Amino acid sequence: MKSTIKEMPIAGQLLKNLGALNRNIKHVVQSSLFYLKNKKLLSLNKVLAGSAAGRRAFILATGPSIKTQDLSRLQGELCVSVSNFFVHPDFKKISPEYHIFPASHKPITVEQMLDLLRDAEKHFPDGQKIFMSATDKYLVEKFGVFKKQKVYYYLISSSPLTAQGMINFSKRLPIIQTSPHIAVYLSLYLDVKEIYLLGVDHDWILHIGETRHFYDEKKSALAQTGYNEWLESDLGTECEAYGRLWKIYRQIRTYATKHKVVIINATTGSLLDVFPRANLEEILKK
Repeated sequence: MKSTIKEMPIAGQLLKNLGALNRNIKHVVQSSLFYLKNKKLLSLNKVLAGSAAGRRAFILATGPSIKTQDLSRLQGELCVSVSNFFVHPDFKKISPEYHIFPASHKPITVEQMLDLLRDAEKHFPDGQKIFMSATDKYLVEKFGVFKKQKVYYYLISSSPLTAQGMINFSKRLPIIQTSPHIAVYLSLYLDVKEIYLLGVDHDWILHIGETRHFYDEKKSALAQTGYNEWLESDLGTECEAYGRLWKIYRQIRTYATKHKVVIINATTGSLLDVFPRANLEEILKK
């Protein structure tokens, strides 16, 4: 009887492990099939490879620090904006070359994601280049958003970025944790030689329960439809997220160093200490 009691937890753990393995295999198979289905779509990105060779790029994220910086001076620079940056008052003046949306995910509903895309559509000029996840392609086709814009698609894998690997938007991209990761990947794919990070504060651990963007979160399209980005936020969850976030940034640093690309964090007060820092004013004097 004693041996049976001891064996039950072992058997339960074994079943749990087998279940996890089965789910992982299923996910890998589904991801591979989805990639094969969209391989031709991703191949259209080949025209962008090396198209900004030798230039510098500015990544425009949505941290609150950018309220203290005059971003209108970036007019004429190669800029890649992400997420909700389109609500910035100088968006049209800056005219980012590319705008990147992270993939929709639970608990965001289809209706909420559509509200976000339609809000963005009001801010985008004709011909705006947009990158969206291939998993959200159906939203563009079914609901007819971005008819006057140029939409490209990307696909994220679960594989890490390695120094020996290659960032290729015509294939699956390395794993990400945040939309600025995709923006950096794109800048590297365009073959720029200098990348400057702005609005990449990553200091939300200091402001749990507070506004974490430059805009009023209550007025965002997602928030107005009931979505709460920080619903499950607590110190333990945040610490785990930071570990994954920093790990990917370190992988990016290694990759960039190998390819002789300089990445500078020009975000005022940012906690991100993986890259050297610089002042935006000094950068623009170059």
